[in-house]
Amino acid sequence: ATAALTAAVFLTPDAALAENELSARYGGKGFDTSLVDQTCLVDRCSLQAKACLADDPSCRKGLTCTAKCLGDNACITGCMARYGDENLDNLLKCTIEDNECIKVAILDGGADNFGEEPRAPAPTVRNFNLASMEGSWYKVVGFNPNYDCYACQRNTFSAPSQSGDSLQVDVEFSMPHLMPDGTPPPPKNVRESVRAEDGLMVGSQSIGFNDYSTHENMVFDNPNSISAETNLVLSKGTDNEVSYARTAHSEGEMFGLKFWENWYIIGENDPDQAEFKFVYYNGKTRQNTYEGAFVYSRTRDLDLTAMKKVYQIASDAGMNPDQFCKIRNGCFDTEKTVDAVKVVPVTGDGAVGTPSNPFRGILASTKVSELLGVEPVAAEGDILRQLSSGATPQVPESKRPWRYELGDYLENPHRHFKAMDSLRLIMDWPESVIKQD
Repeated sequence: ATAALTAAVFLTPDAALAENELSARYGGKGFDTSLVDQTCLVDRCSLQAKACLADDPSCRKGLTCTAKCLGDNACITGCMARYGDENLDNLLKCTIEDNECIKVAILDGGADNFGEEPRAPAPTVRNFNLASMEGSWYKVVGFNPNYDCYACQRNTFSAPSQSGDSLQVDVEFSMPHLMPDGTPPPPKNVRESVRAEDGLMVGSQSIGFNDYSTHENMVFDNPNSISAETNLVLSKGTDNEVSYARTAHSEGEMFGLKFWENWYIIGENDPDQAEFKFVYYNGKTRQNTYEGAFVYSRTRDLDLTAMKKVYQIASDAGMNPDQFCKIRNGCFDTEKTVDAVKVVPVTGDGAVGTPSNPFRGILASTKVSELLGVEPVAAEGDILRQLSSGATPQVPESKRPWRYELGDYLENPHRHFKAMDSLRLIMDWPESVIKQD
């Protein structure tokens, strides 16, 4: 369950607005001090704030970067991939989830009641067999360009010893990000192009990967327990019953923030085909809603027969197959290849990135830092003043030249997601699949 948000129109006409609720309410309006409980920050989260704002340059840069995004989800995803780290997650958990010192929880928390969840874009698989999910699956095709297309995605489902309606899920994926400018210096001071060869990125531009793993519990819903009055099930109790209700739901915590998700299995392989599951999902945090879709396969790629059915399922659900991406899973070829993908150790300045969270931009304000008595996040103002006076800018101690540190505060934040998106591989459907020959 990678909590996912998108800025594009997706499945429903107003989905783009729905996935930017926080941005719509606060984006572009500047920092609202009424959202911050100063006493709460000082009394309950001062240690986490100091660790981020005073002691962690990467965390400060991450906050500055996201603030410049003004609620743009794709932009914030890139900032978090580049700068996100544990200190940032701890600060969010303390100030937003645990203590509500920063009051940006604009949506009600908690899972949707079964039968009251959003409607699926297509009927779900009837009498779905929970046991068929057990074992390891590769995500091979994704729909949401912000979150479903990361490389090296593998989910492993296992049954707890004393539960007949739930599965434990171990999640793996890798998120690409630009390495810091000047680390190492580009040859001849000119960046060269990067090309992708399945799971590996080739070229002299520095690209790193944040390897991520998490764990969650997936509860499968009993279709017989849904109310006959819900509009999610048609002709309930008859041979012609059709359900648009969810197949399963989950609750978890990612990067210090709680999420609740609904999963809908809207297609799967025929008995004589290679195994696959077509999953549509939607979910929410207390800040935003999100949705997406992907295909699970037992192998790293879909075979031609499975492709045909997947293409048809997507089309019937109102999703344009040409908007799907192919997920690069070459890193799972051998352990040697997996090591090659991890060629750049990612710590500190480039630690694990996070899904889009527009409220992080609200944190990125000098006001928050001033309330806590620590160094302001918006350090670029001081740097610019030093430059205008002819002085050499004073930036946090680093092995990098000061001009690169300065660049981190002055950069265009959109460049990070552009680098990520440049590696996305659009699904190339064979002609026989398109024509359903």
